[in-house]
Amino acid sequence: MPQDFKNSEFLKKFNQGDKNAFLEMHNYYAPKIFRHIYYRIGSKEAAQDTTQQVFFKVWEYIVNSDNKIDNLNAFIYRTANNLVTDYYRKSERKNLALDDIAENKLATEPSYISEVDQGLEIAKIKKALLSISTEHQQLIVWRYLDDLSIGQIAELSNKSRNAIYVCLHRALKELKNNPLIYDQLKT
Repeated sequence: MPQDFKNSEFLKKFNQGDKNAFLEMHNYYAPKIFRHIYYRIGSKEAAQDTTQQVFFKVWEYIVNSDNKIDNLNAFIYRTANNLVTDYYRKSERKNLALDDIAENKLATEPSYISEVDQGLEIAKIKKALLSISTEHQQLIVWRYLDDLSIGQIAELSNKSRNAIYVCLHRALKELKNNPLIYDQLKT
């Protein structure tokens, strides 16, 4: 992390509406938030628009109120999740669109055969994720696609670290206990 966003000096500047602090935060979080939203929405254009809305809402929150943000990571991801929820409410789509999981998350071999194999693996992962509960989908995306730590997930979901460990264990168990999906993942 290029900047310690939990640093009290940084947060003080940020909460006072310092444009440089905001830009530094934006440059760090924008690609992460875009990826997080894109995995869940599945449309590049909608994900770009939603990402812009996230940072607009964060800026609006700190500039137009006396409220302060103590945990930037949790606040930004919570804002993103709320906007994704709004997106699905408006469009009445199924949550967690995983149409274009980045290939480099699974393999980096450039051969044609590995690309085909990789495409099959991505399809299996999508099918598996869509077969489990929305809450478990969210936890798996945060942990394994967004690379968030257990502590960060706990902050985002307002649950204890132990509760997150248990929920993640249950999510993985739910995947494993789905015989159709589990058999496909083994092959």
